[in-house]
This record gives sequence, structure tokens and C-alpha cells, in this order.
Amino acid sequence: MKKAFLILGIVFVFALSASAQVPTPISFYAGGAISMPTSPDGFNDGYNMGWHGTAGVGYKFAPLFQVMGKIEYHDFAANLEGLPLDGGNAKVTMFGADARYSMDMPTFPLKPFFFGGAGLAHVKLDEYSGPSLMTAVLNVGLPYTQDKMYWNLGAGFDFKTGPAWGLFVQGRYVNIATEGESISFIPVSVGVKFF
Repeated sequence: MKKAFLILGIVFVFALSASAQVPTPISFYAGGAISMPTSPDGFNDGYNMGWHGTAGVGYKFAPLFQVMGKIEYHDFAANLEGLPLDGGNAKVTMFGADARYSMDMPTFPLKPFFFGGAGLAHVKLDEYSGPSLMTAVLNVGLPYTQDKMYWNLGAGFDFKTGPAWGLFVQGRYVNIATEGESISFIPVSVGVKFF
């Protein structure tokens, strides 16, 4: 087992050094941080600020233009202030693609970028747990799931920290076309990019 880990470590070091020497059109992204519910009022008032994680693979079609496929997971805790309840979280899993445009600023350490895209969102509302009378009322129709289309627009900054990797910070607006009113939220992400 130790030999296998040693071999994997050596392959990883060679891969990093090779990617530092040969430009590649493929990038890998991973990050996460906070997600803030914005609308409708029932979503904004009924849920607290949540968290998210995201991972993606980008392909550079031109020096400043990239298309990125991604998967994300968002979790919003129900606003249960003053109630003897647990659960009731809203969970959103998203699969989609973004077109990403980076600005060419060779002498500036931060590289601004803009992006937009669309995909499929799986929304799930969990059941509540607690006193049986309260949960019997609140859990009518729960758990609830639906699959809907989403779109997002955002901007951020890349900061190249090494020959084969860098950091990014981004914020965006996400809108999911759920039944009735669309739900929307603003994720702010911090992450790492390997290229």
C-alpha cells in the first residue's frame, strides 16, 4: 500500500511539473463558501444563509474564453428561531455549464472575469423533526423535490499563485425556475484552480 501511495505521489509531482512547462487548455476548479437567499419572500425569510461546494472542469477555446462544466451543492438551513424543531433544510444540487471571459491584464496580479450559464437544478425540501403536532402540520407535502432549469450570471477575480495553480473569488446571481415564483440566491465562492 505504501508503494502505491509513493508511486501516486511521484506521478502527481511529474504531472504538476509537466503542466507547468506545457500550456494546457484544460483547467480544474474546486471551491465553496456562502449562499444567501434573496427571493421570493418565503425563501428569503424562511431560510438562513447557507453554504455550498462546487467543482468543475474548464476548456479554453481561445486565450480569454473558456467553457466550464460544473456540479454544485447548496444547503440552506430553515429559519427555526424560537421553535423546538430541527431539519427542514432546502438542498439544491446543480449540474450546468458556464461561458467564462477573462480580461487581458498581463501586468496586474488579479485577473477579472465574467461568466454566465445555465443547467438543471434538483431542489429538495426536507422534513422537520420535533414535537409531533407541529411536525404533523409542517411536514404536509414534505419531503418535496423538483427538477427545474436555472441560469446564473457572475464575476470574479483569478490570482495566479504558482506555475500550475491559482486562487479565485467570485460572486453571482442564480435563478431557478421553480413552480410558482422562481427562487434566487447569491453564492459567494472562494476556491482553487489547477491548469
